[in-house]
Amino acid sequence: MDDSVLGMNEFLALPGQLILLACCLSILANFNSSRPPLEPGRGYLPITAVPLDFSSDHQLKAKQTKMSSIRSDVSVLVPFSNGDKDKTEALRRCPTVQVSEVVFSNIEEKETLLDYVQRVKKLVADHNINIILPTIDLSTFVHAAIARDFPHIPGPSVESCYLAFHKAYTRQYLDPMENLMSFDVVDLDSPTMLEDAERALEKVGLPAFVKPAAAFDTFGVAKVENYEDMKRALQNLRTMRDEHPDFESSPSAAFFKDYFKQYLDVEKYPLALRDVVIVEPYLDAVALYTVDGCVVDKEIVRWTITDELRFDHQEAKFMTVISPTSEPEDLQKRIWDVYEGVMARMVQFGFNNCFTNIEVFRMKDGQLRLCEVNARGSKQLQGCYTESYKNANQDYVYLTAGRGIKYVTPPETGRWASAYIVKFDDLERPGNLMDFDQIEKLKSDPDVYFILTAGPDDDVTNFTGSAGSHFCWLFTYGDSREAMIRKLVDVLKLVVKKPERLTYPVHYGM
Repeated sequence: MDDSVLGMNEFLALPGQLILLACCLSILANFNSSRPPLEPGRGYLPITAVPLDFSSDHQLKAKQTKMSSIRSDVSVLVPFSNGDKDKTEALRRCPTVQVSEVVFSNIEEKETLLDYVQRVKKLVADHNINIILPTIDLSTFVHAAIARDFPHIPGPSVESCYLAFHKAYTRQYLDPMENLMSFDVVDLDSPTMLEDAERALEKVGLPAFVKPAAAFDTFGVAKVENYEDMKRALQNLRTMRDEHPDFESSPSAAFFKDYFKQYLDVEKYPLALRDVVIVEPYLDAVALYTVDGCVVDKEIVRWTITDELRFDHQEAKFMTVISPTSEPEDLQKRIWDVYEGVMARMVQFGFNNCFTNIEVFRMKDGQLRLCEVNARGSKQLQGCYTESYKNANQDYVYLTAGRGIKYVTPPETGRWASAYIVKFDDLERPGNLMDFDQIEKLKSDPDVYFILTAGPDDDVTNFTGSAGSHFCWLFTYGDSREAMIRKLVDVLKLVVKKPERLTYPVHYGM
């Protein structure tokens, strides 16, 4: 007998509301079984049960109102990712769907984005995939393309993901502020690049902030005080692009070109086919917040606001997420207003059934400024959620997409968490910089968690710019903010062999 069919004793034990729902499901099942099979080119409007919001002990965690007896199967594909047993086990623990298969897929050397998407499409067909789980910026483009080509898979539009990804178009289309910042772009391949750079500085003023328009992981960011700084920053970026055209943190336009020609209106967005940097006024902000939530069935759902530590000696001053925020309610309301302004625009461009986060600056005069938009969840934030919030799992938002599951703002646990990226000014053999034996020993500490992207003897790539390079994320937890920071400092003392090389050194009392 099918697992979703209730026995008589189980049926009679249900409360009245569930009996009514079970009867309705039985009628629908009989109706569906009596319908003729689908003919090629012809479909039927599906009939689905609407989740009910029970005010009783039968209510599922975080208001995810779905009976376990009618959990649907999902097959998940995780792009830009290698096999991960822990990730698979975590996905299988989702309380509202049954994960039947998890397929990991990563891009191969010399593949363009379109090449990779075409290969992923075959995996989707071969494994009957119905959920895509993006974990980095590039994987949002895979998700959006698959959602377009396979209508049964929920996901965002390519356009909405692109507007979040490309920093110049983020400013133009997604920024809800009344007084927008001036900005300009400089094409790295233009024969007039240096003249264009000079005009850009005249437009935005000095000091300015320069960064690749299509990059992430703080790749290539630089503060420029004069024209010579600007020339140096542009040359560094062009050299990095030419030497590492497939570098995932900032791929060249050639990597994207064929994909964008097929999936994006490149006449509307001509910068998609060019390697450009964005030039903006340097913002000497006093605080930076990460604001995140999800869009489910076009409804914006707030999740959390987190703070970031400020490091005044650095040009990119903010690093290390602190959860939960310590800011007062009135400021949190203003921050949420910015988030909802951005997300309303994202939804208009087709963003749906996805997680997202934005970063917001607070200036000395109290004004809020949009920093960036990410059309995905965050490893840093998820690592904090495990301790600071109840029933908060970004991945589950994707797993339940399109199934009528409702989400609410997750409640706090009273615990504190930090997500610290262990960045070094220059990379070398990872084993020379960090003690991997100590890291292994610390894995038994419940208040410490590591994510490593390289082993002690692996080759690593230096980022060009002022924000350092990394291969390790460190999460620490505590019953107070002070205890969590103390744990962070103590762990770094144990595992970092060359603390003088840390881009963002921390200390007690931060």
